[in-house]
Amino acid sequence: MLNRGSEWRRWEPHIHAPGTVLNNQFGGGDPWGNYLATVEGLTPKVEAIGVTDYYVTDTYEEVLRRKDTGRLPDVKLIFPNIELRLDIAAKSGFVNLHLLVSPEDANHLAELRRILTRLQFLAHGDRFDCTRDDLVRLGKRSDPSITDERAAMAHGATQFWESLKAAILPALFLLVSLVELRYRLPRHLKSYQ
Repeated sequence: MLNRGSEWRRWEPHIHAPGTVLNNQFGGGDPWGNYLATVEGLTPKVEAIGVTDYYVTDTYEEVLRRKDTGRLPDVKLIFPNIELRLDIAAKSGFVNLHLLVSPEDANHLAELRRILTRLQFLAHGDRFDCTRDDLVRLGKRSDPSITDERAAMAHGATQFWESLKAAILPALFLLVSLVELRYRLPRHLKSYQ
């Protein structure tokens, strides 16, 4: 017999961080310091964060580096949330697909990158993979006036999602199924009991 009731824990499965590829609204002199202080000061305390970014894991990896230096002490679980925009219109904006990946496997980043690389489409007479380098390359190819790598990556991301549905939607459903089979978040629930 249990002698206690339910325990509620705060999870934030969709939280962007400074440097997110699209719609980066983190400004000021120290965006990372402000971001981390805000998350650390939330009540109730956040115990799990899905670091969200479009198509890449850069901000997730930066949050992990900051965690290793002692930041986010109350956060017990940090996992990547890869956001993919589809060119399917919704009431406001577009339909987004999210890949929530369990960090349980020490090799999860390499596996996630391998899977994302399989998302491909043709544009400008060339093939582009869902990688940081190819998003930059696509951005520069789509708009040759862009010279800044970060701006090129953001522009490439907007081009990628505009083509995503037509190019790889059937493969995307398979990808989501594979990710769900390989990386399941519910296993982490047991570790918090």
